[in-house]
Amino acid sequence: MSEIKQVIVDQKVRLERKFERERIIERDVPDLKKYLNHPNILAILGVRRSGKSTLAEMLLRNKDFGYVNFDDDRLAGIKVEDLHKLEKTIYELFGDVNYFLFDEIHNVEGWELFVNRLREDGKKVIVTGSNSKMLSGELSTALTGRHTDFTLLPFSFSEYLRFKGVKIEEIGGVFTTPSEGLIKRELENYIKVGGFPEVLKISEDLIFSIFSDIVYKDVVQRLKIKRVEMFKAFAVNVIKYYSNEISLSRLSKTLKLSNNTVEEWFNGLINAYVILTSERFTTKPREGMTSPKKVYVVDPGFISALALDNSTGRIMENLVAIHLVRNGVKLFYLKGDNYEIDFVTGDKAIQVTYASGRDEIPKREIEGLIKVKAREKVVITWDYEDEIGGVKFIPIWKFLLRQKG
Repeated sequence: MSEIKQVIVDQKVRLERKFERERIIERDVPDLKKYLNHPNILAILGVRRSGKSTLAEMLLRNKDFGYVNFDDDRLAGIKVEDLHKLEKTIYELFGDVNYFLFDEIHNVEGWELFVNRLREDGKKVIVTGSNSKMLSGELSTALTGRHTDFTLLPFSFSEYLRFKGVKIEEIGGVFTTPSEGLIKRELENYIKVGGFPEVLKISEDLIFSIFSDIVYKDVVQRLKIKRVEMFKAFAVNVIKYYSNEISLSRLSKTLKLSNNTVEEWFNGLINAYVILTSERFTTKPREGMTSPKKVYVVDPGFISALALDNSTGRIMENLVAIHLVRNGVKLFYLKGDNYEIDFVTGDKAIQVTYASGRDEIPKREIEGLIKVKAREKVVITWDYEDEIGGVKFIPIWKFLLRQKG
């Protein structure tokens, strides 16, 4: 009990000092506090080191709450039966708190019933997790309608600008020339370094350790992968497919791995939020299930550090994909006879192309949009803006700052 007490005290002090030392950036998220108005569980999910615990602490600022980070090596091997002792220790240290924040509690097998009991006792609980499957067990069954989950990604471009302290001058919806130039320069840097808070605060070189940390803790350990080096090579290989279709069967032949292994490893990267996928849009269910998925990477910093083939057009498409997912859009692409649409979202069709002028836009991009039925047709460019024949041309920097998907 005394050791657990020491861990809880150390963690709470460390969390509070973090807020005292660091400049905390407001995140572009919906009003999550409303989900804590009644006894409820809020699950903040997302890729490791994206700022989940910082966001959770911001939600509980100026409230008395108990905090435990289950990623602490001193809590390794903790059992579900120990959680009641941990709860008692929190009350001893902080009084009868009404709020709890548990980081990476899914490291404890059977955690769902413990958290559910706290909710039934009238407590308000925030849990964070770096695996999308953490809510697929008893919690989702027991708490239908009583829990809310929210996915947090690394800094968006607008959050990145806020972190950098970039002040944008805009009058009547028009950016001043100096502001526009500054935004474009910062976009080039954002493409290079990405949006992981620690990378921006400390060093660009941290991107490699963040990737290794995610791969080991959120995939290798979870799936009990023994061929660790082979899996790391696989993960880097998948990242190199960014903004492209990927054939898992072809990948299995290339790497001399079984189809089952490749599928399990691929889904492991999805569940750890390393990659996002887009499915082929079709009215034929079988065709949709058998068609290759397109792969996108959760942060441009991973592409810059690991993919080596830094094609601006592909990176732009990846940025648009992340932006759409951040705004709650499920990704689909459309493939027809002699044309392809990068994104089909509801009644909107979106193409992405690296172009700074009308004459630089390939004809196939426009012809594809003309063939599809969509209320809104958009071409995301590098730096060209216009509207011709019902097609909107929007510079990517403006799309990332203004569009909501």
